[in-house]
Order: sequence, then C-alpha cells, then structure tokens
Amino acid sequence: MKNFKILLFIFIYLAGNLVLADDTKLAVNLSSIGFHKRSDIPAEIQIRKIFEDYQKYTNEQKLDEFLNLHDDSYKSSDGYGKSRLKELVVESWKEFPKVKYGIKVISVNVDLDNATVITNERLSGVTNSSVEYIKGNGYIDSDSTAVYYLKRFSNEWRIVSDFVINEKTSMRYGIARFIPMRLDAPALVSPEEEYTAILKMDVPRKYVALVSINNEPITYPLEKSTEVFRSIKSDGIRERILISNDGSKNENAIASIGIAKPDIKEDTINVNLVGIAFLSSRVNVVKHKIDNVAQVPKNDTNQSDKYNSERPNK
Repeated sequence: MKNFKILLFIFIYLAGNLVLADDTKLAVNLSSIGFHKRSDIPAEIQIRKIFEDYQKYTNEQKLDEFLNLHDDSYKSSDGYGKSRLKELVVESWKEFPKVKYGIKVISVNVDLDNATVITNERLSGVTNSSVEYIKGNGYIDSDSTAVYYLKRFSNEWRIVSDFVINEKTSMRYGIARFIPMRLDAPALVSPEEEYTAILKMDVPRKYVALVSINNEPITYPLEKSTEVFRSIKSDGIRERILISNDGSKNENAIASIGIAKPDIKEDTINVNLVGIAFLSSRVNVVKHKIDNVAQVPKNDTNQSDKYNSERPNK
C-alpha cells in the first residue's frame, strides 16, 4: 500500500510538470482520445427543441429537415428503418396534404448520451381521397402516446428509435363524421392470445349500421383481411374476440362501418349508403408481455369522457 501511494504521488507530480511544460501537446493528446466540448445548452432544452422542429417540419412538409432529426441507424418498433420512414412520410403527405399535426412532450429523461421522451400526438384534417358511394372527402383524426429514444452524437441529439404505446385513429365519410363512435382494444397482448375488440356507437334511429371487426398486422404494404359485415346491436355495441399474430409484428384492431338509411315505399325497401367509417386501435404484440406495465401519463382528454360528452341527449 505504501509503495502504491508513492507511485500515485510520482504520477501526479509528473502529470503536473507535463502540463506546465507543454499545455498544447497535452490538449492535443486529450482530444485524440475522444474528449469533446459539450454544448452549453442543457440537454433537455435541446431535446425539446427537436420536437418543436418535428411538429414544424411535419406541418410544413419539409422532408429533408424532418429526416435529419433521425439518425441513419433509426429503427422503429414496427421494424422499418429510415428509408422506409421517408416513403411513409411522402405517402402520408400526398394522401393527407391538409392534415394538421401536433406533438406535446410529456416528459424527458436524460442519461448522459441517451434520452427517453414520452409524447402525446394528435392529427386531424380532411383527407385527399374519397370512397365509393359517398360524395366528398373524408375526415381523419388520430390520438397517440409514444416513446422516443434519442442518442447524442458529439453535440447533436438524434432520434434512433420509437415505440407507440397506444394509438386510436378514425377516418370518416358522409354522415359517419357526425356519429359518436369508439373502438377499444388492449394496447398490449402476447403472441396468439385471445383479446376482445369492442365498438361503441350512438346510431340515430333513422339509420342502420353494418359493422366488420378484424385485426390486421402492421405491415408495408398492408395485409388486408376478409371483412364480414354484421348489424350493430340495439345497445350500440358490437364486439369480437380476436387472436393476435405470432409475435412477428404489431397489429391494429380495425372496425369498418357502413351507415345506411332505409327508404320504405309500399312493398319495397331501398337502402341508401350515407356514411362510411374506418376505426383502428393499435395492439402491440410482444413475446414477453409484462403483466404490471408502468403507468404512462394520461392524455389530456380521456377517451371515455370524450365519448360520453359527444353522446346526444335523448
């Protein structure tokens, strides 16, 4: 132990003399082994600015600037990389050019050169596409909670991955835009596990609703399932037990809805389609499902409260 202290003292003494003898040489040596000057701006402020830019570049449809927020190593929880992200963004801007996007940072957790950010994201607007039998464009709205993973490269933070905790999206045409409806499904299931998807609607008596509920894996391009339409129950609820996939992909529970208005004349009944809607609820399929998942901060608007507030008084 005594000899160790002597050696340590000699090392400190020599190191001090080295600094006095040649400061410039020491600085060069230190820089050569990876020392970098950190930005004077706190990491959390830098990261929050990234998500301000994320919203700005999305709404202004600035593709290069948006992609530059992501590192080349980026990989989403759905398995696609930065090149596919580019294709998806271009496709969505073409399909929904008038949609407005908003992102709110709920929390930022920084651990040296890594960061985890939880966000709430919303988008809404008119679609650029139309459907058969219904005049006019549709209306899309979406609400999701996501986790973003960022890494610091020298003095620049970039997104390296993300995970969508939950996401509900609806696309409505015609009279379906004005009818309260919601699709519920669990956000997390195990592979090949049974789960229930429940559709709740408040259909006015003069209309008839036909519903198909399926689950579809999140793939690119989309794998379309076979639809079987059934009438909605008198209580406005339709549910179906689904079986998740083998765990190779996440999936969406999807409800396809047709709103029709019967026209009864003497001995004939004509059914006119007056509305169409597509609702989806994200279901993450994981091989090791955690039974006690940590609570995520709730969205500003509770979905159940939102539905009840939209129900018309009878």
